[in-house]
Amino acid sequence: MTDTDASDPIESATDNRRQFLQAIGVTATSSALVGAAAGNPDESDTSREAAFGALVPLTHGVASGDVTARTAVLWARTAEEATIHAASVPTDGESDTVHGRTSVDATTDFTGHLRLDRLSSGTNYRYFVWATEPTPGFRASEAVDGEALSRIAKRDSPDAIAGALPQAIETGTFTTAPAPDDAAPVSFAWSGDTWGYGDDPVEPPFPGLRTIAEREPDFFLYHGDTIYADARTPAGKITENTPVDEALDVYRAKYKEMRDPPADVADRTYLRELLASTSVYTVWDDHEVINNFAGPIEPLMPEGRRAFREYWPLDRDDEAAPGESNRFYDSFRWGKHVELFVIDTRQYRDPNVDLDAKTLLGEAQRTWLTNALAESDATWKILASPAPLGYPSDSWATPADKTGYEGELLEIIEHVQTDEISNLVVVAGDVHKSVVGAYDPDDDGAFEFVEAIAGPLGAPAGTPDDLYPPLNPTEFFAKGEYTNFGTIDVDESGETLTVGIYAADGTEQFSTTIRTDDIDPGRANPDRIASTFDADADGWLISQNGGSDHPIYLESGGNPGGHISDEGARGGVTWYYQAPFKFLGDREAFYGGTLSFDCKQDEIDWQFDPHPTEGGDVLLASGETKLVYEFRGVDEPGIEWATFEAPLSADAGWIDLTSDDPYATEARFREVLANLETVRIRGEYRSGDDRSYLDNVVLSK
Repeated sequence: MTDTDASDPIESATDNRRQFLQAIGVTATSSALVGAAAGNPDESDTSREAAFGALVPLTHGVASGDVTARTAVLWARTAEEATIHAASVPTDGESDTVHGRTSVDATTDFTGHLRLDRLSSGTNYRYFVWATEPTPGFRASEAVDGEALSRIAKRDSPDAIAGALPQAIETGTFTTAPAPDDAAPVSFAWSGDTWGYGDDPVEPPFPGLRTIAEREPDFFLYHGDTIYADARTPAGKITENTPVDEALDVYRAKYKEMRDPPADVADRTYLRELLASTSVYTVWDDHEVINNFAGPIEPLMPEGRRAFREYWPLDRDDEAAPGESNRFYDSFRWGKHVELFVIDTRQYRDPNVDLDAKTLLGEAQRTWLTNALAESDATWKILASPAPLGYPSDSWATPADKTGYEGELLEIIEHVQTDEISNLVVVAGDVHKSVVGAYDPDDDGAFEFVEAIAGPLGAPAGTPDDLYPPLNPTEFFAKGEYTNFGTIDVDESGETLTVGIYAADGTEQFSTTIRTDDIDPGRANPDRIASTFDADADGWLISQNGGSDHPIYLESGGNPGGHISDEGARGGVTWYYQAPFKFLGDREAFYGGTLSFDCKQDEIDWQFDPHPTEGGDVLLASGETKLVYEFRGVDEPGIEWATFEAPLSADAGWIDLTSDDPYATEARFREVLANLETVRIRGEYRSGDDRSYLDNVVLSK
């Protein structure tokens, strides 16, 4: 192939349009069209394109997505039944032109996906998309002239490129991933949460989208809530009363207005500009369907899922068909140093109600994730999770008055530790503020993972809350009440990863560089795990009625030094102190040891009977299995500090609440310790207002 350099003189717009139309084979349809291609140079664009009656306009721009080293998916939409064509040309002219086509009709709301393969790794491509009437036998794709397209693709001016194309032709760019053994730098941006929230929508344009496009990242991670289906916008509003047979039209209209807003709202949202400038990996969250939905029980989920697939360039499920179940989770390798793991925290999640064990991911996805992380040899593993792992939300780390998914979170962290998954960085969204922190759940002095949260792009932003204490967090940065996005940059050596947080106008808010030796997931095997509360509450929580809250930390008055207390005035309802993650995980080695602690009460009158509560005085749980221990024959905590010991062996009389046998067997006890998900110590022993205190909790062999 012979290409013209980008610096070569640009032909007239008329000649270029004629050249392009000839290149894509439109002139092959009839002798009349061939004559029109050589028409009057002064002819208007409208009359000239009318002569080429085979061209059908595209309605909502173009997009590329789910790019790999060898493949990419292109997206476009028409307003009528048509054949959509695409040609992808390397801007350096070093590789062959790749083309494809697909037919669209009302089944997919006239949206089409074209999967291009045989691409070259680590290469910048310009692609051209056009549509034709579905004329039988028309073979426009096969007639593509790669040299003509290459001359257009190599131009460095968007205006020059636009001048070479009829208005019915759309163009964009993407970069393929480096090969898995290529030590190449990688740069991407992420954010989410656009257009509206509740009854107070924030309207476009979204300047953060334009700013991201101007940065020219390798790709953009659109991290959930890409529409607000349940917010009032010109396209309508989804509610729990929306009929299922009407929902799909609303969902589709939401995606269309994000690309082409009503004229009385805005000229643009800048989404089309961003999608034309780089490829995208798109994740869904709750507002693609309805607020806080759980997929298995949400009747509107299939329709929301269908529209999401129709309107984004996804390539994660070869078996997917319109309206059927789709797999949205997958991994994408970007050279030697980066692998991106995209997960779905909505389609398979259990409802957030009082259950002994719940899942966000579902068993199949959770197994895939832990195995894929362990098998990856990329320097940095980037987990794209809409739901933050370490920031309280409606997901893994839940605030008060919700029953959390902490058991699944612990399982994931346990795999990170036992499989020694190095350099795990989580990028998240959903919570409408920017927060960056690192986590040391086993309190061994080394971080297991770093998490960076960015957004929103348009939805109202709140003020940051504390990170989830049981994960032993270190907060690097937190800011709310502004629109923002995040960036990740990995250098060519792979030794450093830089996290950046930027306001929508591009002003840097925070940046930190992490080195490969800053994250060490190896799990320590201690003989003793202790919380002496000498400095803070050490990640302990107060657990009551399925919810959790922070205890009060007291710097003095303990046994000795600092200690923790409940908030008081809890109305006599039995509640517990709940241990942080460093006590949990695989603790079978502690069988035969003890759990000891110091406890006291403000008052001791009107004591509860020590035996009626389901949680006993100490509770150990794994999944649905609950073992409880009661201090029979021993006084309950009094007004002075006293030490209590619960022997960690079956012959100590632990009650198995989830078995037909009244007492735990050794096998059952070891099974719980091997995957210990919960440790709770009873804090309430009186009816009415009360306050208790806890100090020196020690798990020892």
